[in-house]
Amino acid sequence: MQIDISFRHMDPSETLRDYADEKIRRVIRKHIRDDFDAQITLAVEKLRHIAKLHLSYKGISIKCEESSEDMYKSIDLALDKLERQIHTYKGKLRARKPVDIKPARMLDISVVELPSEDVEEIPEDVEIKDIPEVDVKKEDAKIIKHETIALVEMSIDDAAMKLSLEDLPVLVFVNADTKATNVLYKLEDGKCGLIALDK
Repeated sequence: MQIDISFRHMDPSETLRDYADEKIRRVIRKHIRDDFDAQITLAVEKLRHIAKLHLSYKGISIKCEESSEDMYKSIDLALDKLERQIHTYKGKLRARKPVDIKPARMLDISVVELPSEDVEEIPEDVEIKDIPEVDVKKEDAKIIKHETIALVEMSIDDAAMKLSLEDLPVLVFVNADTKATNVLYKLEDGKCGLIALDK
């Protein structure tokens, strides 16, 4: 078990460190008996005292964040949220086997920077025919990052759990049942959408 506590935009405090360490151990030990790793980040932004928690357990990551006007209160709120998430998935977490880290498929992804869309206002007395046409050149959009990631094979239930626990907007994985590359994404109503890209 390892718990790392860091401070951002504030002076380190042994009192806060001891409080957060003791509280997270007490909360997690009520639900998890195996080893786990946790990272706690305490930060101050203007008047907001922010507590961020990241728990790693058997291949699953749980992230949560809370803020208030007091750091002790923020820690308590974040731990309450963490406990609710653990409780929700407790049965599945205990029965779950560690995620197979062997990649089932590789996927190339790129981050593309689009050209700026600065548009000048057109005066009312200017006719449309007087406005010159502007060609958007393809080279204006450029790739600023490229990498290859490993897609893990998992069930849709496991993918949905990972999407929720890690608070991800989208997850690409290999469907364990169909062997197709799937994209699972969050909808505005809290539900998930699923796209099968190939067979």
